[in-house]
This record gives sequence, C-alpha cells and structure tokens, in this order.
Amino acid sequence: MKLTLETFTVKTIEFGKRTALTRGMLTVDPDELARLAGDGQAIAAVRIELVSPGESARIIHVMDALEPRIKVGGDTVAFPGFLGPARTVGGGLTRRLGGVAVLESAELPEPTGGILEFNEGLIDMSGPGADRCVGSTTHNVVLIFTAAEGATNRDFEAAVRLGALRVNRRLAETTHDAGEPDAVEEFTLGPADPALPRVAYSDQVQQQGFLVQTFLYGQPVDAVVPTLLHPNEYFDGAVVSGNYRSMMKTPTWLRLNHPVIRSLYRRHGTELNFLGVVFGRGHHDDHQLKERNGYMVANVARLIGAQGVLQTLEGTGNTWVDFMQAVKALETSGVKTAQLVHELGGAEGRDWPIVDYTPEADAIVTGGGADRRFEIPAVKRVVGGTHVTFSSNEGWGARTDASASLTVSAHEMYAGFWTMQTNGWSARDF
Repeated sequence: MKLTLETFTVKTIEFGKRTALTRGMLTVDPDELARLAGDGQAIAAVRIELVSPGESARIIHVMDALEPRIKVGGDTVAFPGFLGPARTVGGGLTRRLGGVAVLESAELPEPTGGILEFNEGLIDMSGPGADRCVGSTTHNVVLIFTAAEGATNRDFEAAVRLGALRVNRRLAETTHDAGEPDAVEEFTLGPADPALPRVAYSDQVQQQGFLVQTFLYGQPVDAVVPTLLHPNEYFDGAVVSGNYRSMMKTPTWLRLNHPVIRSLYRRHGTELNFLGVVFGRGHHDDHQLKERNGYMVANVARLIGAQGVLQTLEGTGNTWVDFMQAVKALETSGVKTAQLVHELGGAEGRDWPIVDYTPEADAIVTGGGADRRFEIPAVKRVVGGTHVTFSSNEGWGARTDASASLTVSAHEMYAGFWTMQTNGWSARDF
C-alpha cells in the first residue's frame, strides 16, 4: 500500500465572500461554512471565528481538532465511516491543508459528571501555555456550535462531529484549484534490510463510553480487540476522536499527523523495519479483560514478526493497568518494548509518577510531569465563550473568567499530555 500525500501550506487566513486557497492565503466564506456545519435539528446555530498563532487569544470549549484532508480519485474517502463508506483507506492520493486546523467549540446541552464528565481544555495561541496544547501553531477555523432547545448530548455531539467534518472536507476541496502542492510525500512500508530490527507501534486509545471514546472507521471501539492497522490508515482519517477529557485526549488532528508514526516512517529502511500499528483500546472493565487484551497485543506483534514494540497510551487512571499488562505480555513472549508516557507525580513531583508498573517496563521515556503548575497570562480575546468550568476532579468546579490570568497544569490545556511528549518535555530525577 502506497499513499501519496500532497501538502498545500496555509500561511494566512481571512474571511471573504468565497472559500478558496490562493498562494497560501485561505479565504473562508463564514456563511457557507455555517450552513455546512448545521443540521437543522440538534444544532441551533453555528458561528465561525478565525484565530492565528501569536495572537493574545484563548480558545475554550474545544471538542475535537481536525485537519482538512481529501482523497483524489478512487472509491474511498477521507474519514471513512463518517463521510462515506467504511472502505479501507491509506492508499492512492490524499491532499491536505498544512498549517490549519478546524476546531469544534461547544457546550453540551445536558449536565455531565463523574468519570464521563466533560473536561475543559484551553488553547492559548501565545505565551507559556502555547507549548502545552494542540492548536497553538495552526491557523484555526473555529466552529462555535449552539445546541437546539431540547437536544440531547448524544444527538448534539454526533451532529457537531459530522458538521465539522463537512466543513473540513469543504476546506480541503480548495486544494483542487490551488495549483501545485508545496510538498509531496510518499508513505509505503517497502522492503527493508532483513538485518534491521523489526519494530511495531502499539497505540492504546481511550474508550470508556459516550463522550470518552474513539472511532475506527466510523464506529466506537468498545468491542475492538487488538488489531493490525497500516500506518497510512491514520493519515486518511480512519481513527477519529470522540474523547472530551480534553487534557489527556489525542485529537484527530494529532492522529492525522501522528508524531510516532511519522518518526518510525523516517527511520524505516535505515535504522529499523517498521511493520505496522497494533491498534487497541484501554479502560477494560476488569483485570481479566485487561490481561486478555495484553496477551492479544503480544500475539499480534509476534505474528507479524516484531522484535520490538514502541507503546503509547491515551488517558490515565486504570488504563495504565491495561498498558502494563501489554508490556508484561510482550516482554515475556520475547518482544522488547519501550514506552512513551506522561507522568503525574503531584505539583512538586514527589508523588508516584505513574498509576501502575511492572518490572518488565524498563525502557520508559517520559514526557514530563503533567501535574506541575505554571502561570498563563490574561488574554485580550477569548473564542468560544466567556467562562470555563474546569473538572471538579482537578480541584476546580467553579465557573472561571476565561480571559483571566490562571495558575494551571497540563490538565487544563487541550491535549496537554500528548503535547508535552511531542514537544520534547521530560522529567529529571532528584
């Protein structure tokens, strides 16, 4: 399977009467996009705002982040299962708008609580928070949704996702009349020197239920067992986020540009032989299911001949048990492992940094302590609302002025855990 990925880089963004891409300038018609995003049922209104890197701006109530991508030719679509048939993607030609993101911003119409409570995540476009959130480095088309009276969370959330994906596709269509791409990449798992180490990537996604879930080809992964995916499937939107525990989520934008997959591709054929992705979920209901899942991860890895597996997890809490069970099963079956993870550890770094541990996990790479506090300054502009209510689980619970200076941690930043890892944060023993 070979995927050709053409990138059309967006350098500036503005409103206009026609949605088009011209020499790096993305012009968007807000009325057209609002019509595309609405559904006439669960959504009462959609407002569009544009935000660019470096602004004194903060985006709030962010649900998911997307990147405009579209398939060219063939019988498949980007984001299969949502925008078209759930046929296997990852081959052929795909076009993307680089340097831009489509953000969903909304407040759910019904209260949430407990484990499935909606967790606020901030996107700061400048200042110290910008290095700890997804969305601060892209020109953002922010879709601000208002729920219709009587809409349920379930209906509204699904409508928001589909509306944003329709807008995402429309923006990607601008590449058809934009001339030559700025960059062309080809992704294929071609032959490699048999002497190179054979390495797979194990991606453990978050799946706890409605509002804290992941979609594979348009369906929640509740009953998914560890399965083999071609890495190119990620680049075409086969995996979509429905997880609104915002600090620990892996947004769809990040999956489309997956840093681990891209890193392994860069090394394929020179330092290692990249075999593919073992895709699975965490947060199983009991220890037996967690152990079962771990052995199934190991079985898939062994069947494809992996000598080593790089592992990551989405989420925190009891999903660490699933994660460590997979480490143990892989290592005891003869497959070497390394883990890229976030740490907790408390505000001073003196608490236990990870929730679970097995002695076989002896090659852990840390993205730093997510509990450490830092200051983010007041901003001139807030997009998506005026106030935020951080998770009561993080010691907040009261409505807070979104424009104010705040003392926060990665728990309050959008995709804060993953962003610290991808931006090279680490931890120092003391």
